[in-house]
Amino acid sequence: MSTCTTPRARLLAVTVPQPYAYSVAVRACPVVNLAEVPPGALGSYVAVCAGEYDEGIAHWMDVHGGIRPFASEDIHTGTVLAVARVAAVSQWPDVPRESRWYVGPVGLWLADVIRLPELVSVEPGPAAQCWELPEDVRAAVRAGYATVQAEDKARWTDFNARAARAQSRPPAPTLKDKLLRLCNCRRAMTPCPTCKSFRCLNPDCGPHACHQEARP
Repeated sequence: MSTCTTPRARLLAVTVPQPYAYSVAVRACPVVNLAEVPPGALGSYVAVCAGEYDEGIAHWMDVHGGIRPFASEDIHTGTVLAVARVAAVSQWPDVPRESRWYVGPVGLWLADVIRLPELVSVEPGPAAQCWELPEDVRAAVRAGYATVQAEDKARWTDFNARAARAQSRPPAPTLKDKLLRLCNCRRAMTPCPTCKSFRCLNPDCGPHACHQEARP
């Protein structure tokens, strides 16, 4: 049995018609419009549930939204697509930011939207308001969300480890290091004009003999 005492964040559900719901899931749309302010929604999480396909919304997205929507036969309905955190709750005319997606009167402004790895089937609740998921659906949504979070954490852990290893490596040799030949006395060697082998001009290193094998 788990011994974790940290309370879980509240998970609500909101029904969003397609293809609007897909736009929310892929972070193209930052807000969900509701009819009334849901109590205690700020700071909680919402499961974005795909409702029926709305031809009017699809037409608006195509003409005014700048997004080519999916056709009704190419998109899922009756499923939970994503989970998002409610960053702000606004009521017309007070809004935290401008968005062509916001029509009010109440807006749930979303952040940290995460698409579920597998769609979770659900009977969509009433539109334009928040509702509670059935217990089995809520458990499946939380499990999918936890899977994505764990994968993201593992990805960042690996990235940070790679970055740390890269920073701990000795610096790559410069062009000067690659071309400059040093004698054992740490003095720069120069090519002999006769035999082209490298020689040290330090008199303490001994004279250079052109008939000797060229050595770096």
